[in-house]
Amino acid sequence: MKKIIILLSLTLVFSNCNSQKILGNKAIVHNNKSVEIYSDAIGKEIKQIIDKSANEVLKDSLINSLSIGLYINNVSFAFNYGELTKGKGDIPTNKTIYEIASVTKTFTGTLAAKAVLEGKLDLEDDIRNYLSNSYPNLEYKGEPIKIKHLLSHTSGLPGDVIALNNEINQNSNEIEFNKIVVAHENKKTKAIFFESLSKINLTEKPGTTFNYSNAGTNLMGYILEKVYKKPFQRLIMKEVVAKVQMEDTYFNVPENKKYRLANGYLLGNPVPETKLANTLWGAEGALKSTTSDMLKFISYQFKNDAIARESHRKIFEAGPDYWICYFWWSIEDQNYDLHYRHDGGISRAKNVLAIFPENKIGISIFTNESAISVNQKLNDLMHNIYNGLKK
Repeated sequence: MKKIIILLSLTLVFSNCNSQKILGNKAIVHNNKSVEIYSDAIGKEIKQIIDKSANEVLKDSLINSLSIGLYINNVSFAFNYGELTKGKGDIPTNKTIYEIASVTKTFTGTLAAKAVLEGKLDLEDDIRNYLSNSYPNLEYKGEPIKIKHLLSHTSGLPGDVIALNNEINQNSNEIEFNKIVVAHENKKTKAIFFESLSKINLTEKPGTTFNYSNAGTNLMGYILEKVYKKPFQRLIMKEVVAKVQMEDTYFNVPENKKYRLANGYLLGNPVPETKLANTLWGAEGALKSTTSDMLKFISYQFKNDAIARESHRKIFEAGPDYWICYFWWSIEDQNYDLHYRHDGGISRAKNVLAIFPENKIGISIFTNESAISVNQKLNDLMHNIYNGLKK
């Protein structure tokens, strides 16, 4: 029987508060006068909504743990359920470090938004303006790949510039496929990346079709490195992570904090830490973070910050009411309220990050199981939590 262990913590995110203190179950903010922003009644209602939704997901035998960050009306909550290792009782906390995978792209997009606002990049720029070689192949009938095409996954570049075609067995199961992909990733170098880039053959005009591309994201990381004349990962840590005051977000987790890095699984099988941060730029998915830090990143999305606003700017309409921004997805249709989101999936973890601006709700969810079937579970969990809270 799966044991459910719940930890509820509060983090205040008012930027204008001079002091704060916790009194029992009440958080009081002092700024000229006392304002109660958390009460027993509100806390119990939120907890019931999260518990009900999380417990449904935990019925899945593959999912042993969940870490859920909730930002609502300027207050952040962290809820943790279960155990990281089945039967071990190692409870996740809001300081547990997870690989956030492709949610890293939103950090890359944030840095790109900063570069555009500073005039270092223009969305209409030909990307070859920033590459060391000429790359005549990176155009289609005279139409070049532009910065906006990299940010919106419409460059025409494949998912990976280094083909896997000869390594994949069509009959490979999920575990075998993952082993092939991880081994392939570990063999990459920047030199191989650029050599492969020179051999790409575009088959349609850039900006025409959405095609999710880790290669395009890493190329964006390289371009940002060029315009700022500093290593990409150092830029992300200084211009995004430090700015948002995230204290436990890394490309490479320090040795003295590795004990907090969540172990990961694929279909219940242990999977080692990935090496994305050490092969190419890591712009596509190499960051690791905690629920506490992701709540800070969520809070930043709601601030009246020019860079955050720019990163949410719609660039390409991928479908009805489905836009791509600076790597963010912007979704709004008859089934969903407007939200910016990104999902992350790596060989040992899954997560989803969603920002609902109209109701000022943000949600971050982590689990350390990476089976494909988990994707829909986390999507449903995120929407069930939001729909319960907005009523």
